[in-house]
Amino acid sequence: MTEYRLTCVNNSSLHGSFALYQVPPHASGSTGAACLTWLARPAAPGTQVRFSWSTEVGFIWGERGTFGGRTTFTAYQYIAADPERENLIDFGADDFGAPTFQNLRTGGAQGALTVRQLNATFDFPIHLGIALGKAPIYTVDFNVNVLSAFIPHRHRCWVIFGSYTAGQAIDVEAQTNVQVVDFNPASPTQRVELTAENILRCTSAPDADPLSG
Repeated sequence: MTEYRLTCVNNSSLHGSFALYQVPPHASGSTGAACLTWLARPAAPGTQVRFSWSTEVGFIWGERGTFGGRTTFTAYQYIAADPERENLIDFGADDFGAPTFQNLRTGGAQGALTVRQLNATFDFPIHLGIALGKAPIYTVDFNVNVLSAFIPHRHRCWVIFGSYTAGQAIDVEAQTNVQVVDFNPASPTQRVELTAENILRCTSAPDADPLSG
C-alpha cells in the first residue's frame, strides 16, 4: 500500500492548525454529504508539522454530534476495501438490532465504494461513508433502501489553516485560502507553507526541513 507524507510549515504570525480534507464525494442515491476534517495538527508560528498516511480506503460508519459548538464525527466501525475489487458492502442491523457492515464483496462500480443500505431502524442517527488511511473523509445520513456510491481521491488532498480538529464538519464552499496538493508513487512527499502574508502555497524541496523561504 502506497504511503504519502506532507510537511506543513507555518511561516506566518497566525496560531492555528493545518487541516487536510477532500472535496465532497460523488454520491449516487444520497444527499447531504458532509465533508470532514480528515487530518489536523496545530502549528505555532515558526514551526512545522508532518502528516503521513497510507492510501488504504474503506467503509466507515458512526455518529455525528455537536460538541463544544462544533459538529464532529465519531467512527464506530471500519472495514478495509478496494475500489477495484471488494468494493460493495451491506449496512443494516444484526440479529440483535445492532448497526453493522455485512457481506463485503465484489460487484460495485469500478473505482467507487458502494454501500447498500438495508431496511433497518436504529435508536440514534447513523452516518456512513468512506475513510482514507482509516480516517473518515466524508459521510452521508443513513437512508433505508438506498444505494450510495463514493469515489475517493486517493492521491490528492486539500489543505487549509485555522481552528480545526479531526472529524470536524467543514463547509467546503466557504473556504477561500486553500492549497490543493497532488501525490503519486514517484512523488510521495510534498510540502506546503503558510507564508508571512498568510497565503498557503506548495513549495519546492519537499524533503527539506527549513522553516523559512
